[in-house]
Amino acid sequence: MKTMEYNSKKRKDKTKSNKSIFKRVLWILGLIAVSFILLIIGSAAYIAINDKAAESPLYTGPIIPDEFQKPIKNNFDHHTEAMDVVEGLDLKGKTIIMTGGHSGTGREATKAFVSRGATVIALARDVDWANRNLKGLPNIEIEYLDLLKPKSIEAFTQKFLKSNRPIHALINSAGIYNIPLTRDERGYELQFATNVLGHYELIMKLLPALKKANGARIVNLSSRGHRLSNVINDDVNFEHTDYDGMISYAQSKTALILLSVKFDKLLKDSNIRSFAVHPGPIPSSDLFASSQVGIASNTKVLFMKVSAKLSRAINYTWLLNFFRNPENVGDIYKTVKEGGATTTWAAVSPELDGKGGLYLEDCNIAKLVPNGSNAPFGVRQYALDMESADQILRICENMTGVILKNENDGRE
Repeated sequence: MKTMEYNSKKRKDKTKSNKSIFKRVLWILGLIAVSFILLIIGSAAYIAINDKAAESPLYTGPIIPDEFQKPIKNNFDHHTEAMDVVEGLDLKGKTIIMTGGHSGTGREATKAFVSRGATVIALARDVDWANRNLKGLPNIEIEYLDLLKPKSIEAFTQKFLKSNRPIHALINSAGIYNIPLTRDERGYELQFATNVLGHYELIMKLLPALKKANGARIVNLSSRGHRLSNVINDDVNFEHTDYDGMISYAQSKTALILLSVKFDKLLKDSNIRSFAVHPGPIPSSDLFASSQVGIASNTKVLFMKVSAKLSRAINYTWLLNFFRNPENVGDIYKTVKEGGATTTWAAVSPELDGKGGLYLEDCNIAKLVPNGSNAPFGVRQYALDMESADQILRICENMTGVILKNENDGRE
């Protein structure tokens, strides 16, 4: 009898002990959750307090009337998502090649394209990452390509041309952002080499397939960051100019606008139109992580990838905007779904049929603003200048050795 009472008491004590441990675990988990939430809110508030763009007054400066850079009326805006753009479209039979199509805003554009039946060929230097990010999506082909390695560009383009398939849209979405001064194997500054030269060479070598589509588009991902600098034509590699990572990034994005203008002029008779796109300010983009590959440690790159993924999962963009509350629409942060919208619109929207050589933002044609303008939107005049476009083409030809042949490029 005493043994039974003892065992019963022992079980009760054990049950109480288990309940006590369970309560402690719940308390610790709750404390961690609350601490994490406070950390997230605190960081968003800190960023907002130190964000000069959020304090910018509403822009009321001049807008330059322009026959071409003139917004149209449509149902899209700053918060349109990539999936909204393709609603009702039939993209079956369309082939879209895209650098950066496996991450961030590019992945959202890819998802939109394949949801309407298009085939997307995603070009990536990290094929394993691309496979993980695009797993489960239909009509996806993943191919290795490193924009810093001309041999890899040559290998992919020759392989694709042998397939005898047309390209209906070539989207140059990959890029790097604001890194320390770094040079590639040729001695070229890395941001210009990646963002501009690699994509220039890809475009040039895929021209036969673009022509075969009899109605193709080239989409180059630029940025409103182009407002920080024109192209430093006599020193794109910063051999004599003091290096600044943001200025280097800005000149590369201006160069991409100028190339878009130039290619549109050269190729529109072949039914190929070219556009430059500003996707929007996107704090949860994978751009920051991909920019550090080969520069920072693998651990840091992985941490940045995870951070971007987490910020998307907890809707950190909304929280940032809540605290920032900027006056100008152009300063409102976008999610990656919103960030992929203008790229998608540029590539497939029938609203752009018959148009080209334009800078796009918020799923519309951007306004033209003066050089030196502090407008958080629009394209600067120098980025559309045709003489500058001629210069950047010559720079790309000289630096890559890839020359546009048998085309009327307007040069005497």
